[in-house]
Amino acid sequence: MHGTQFSWKVFRFSHLKWAVFGEFFYVGSQVGLGSFFVKYSRFVADIPEREAGQKWFIAMAGFMVGRFLGTFIMGYVKPARLLTLYAAINVILVTIGVLAKGHVAVYAIMVTPFFMSIMFPTIFALGIKDLGEETKMAASFLVMAIIGGAAAPLAMGAISDATGSIQVAYAVPLVCFVYILFFGVKGHKIKPIAS
Repeated sequence: MHGTQFSWKVFRFSHLKWAVFGEFFYVGSQVGLGSFFVKYSRFVADIPEREAGQKWFIAMAGFMVGRFLGTFIMGYVKPARLLTLYAAINVILVTIGVLAKGHVAVYAIMVTPFFMSIMFPTIFALGIKDLGEETKMAASFLVMAIIGGAAAPLAMGAISDATGSIQVAYAVPLVCFVYILFFGVKGHKIKPIAS
């Protein structure tokens, strides 16, 4: 039973702590980007709802392709390095989505799922690395972090209501990707703990 009983002690591993926040922000970015895409497309490029829905379907097909391709690439590139690269690309894409107008902004957001595709499993694997018998407890916290998928849309809705701009609200997933970039660069590193 050791390692399966509830305990906060597992958070003495800093890479797990950062990974839990990483999953929170990742799921938040994924749900936030998709939830408001139709409204966003209408706002920045006057795209009809049906067409915007079709565009997001294409974007999610890109997510699927990205998962397979990313898994293949990780046979040659370290997971943390690929995560860092993909997060950096999404920071750029969502920045374009926040600042640009017209179809350029829409297409920038459409490409983000391709680069999101490897994030959840990669953050998860890096978060539980070398935790031994405490892996199960660590994994449970990582799974609970999907609550970010409820938090980000609430924040985006509040920002949109306050500013009158769903485009400005896309700064929320932008912040999420900045955090994931931090995790890929530094947060995933395993640090020795005092015994």
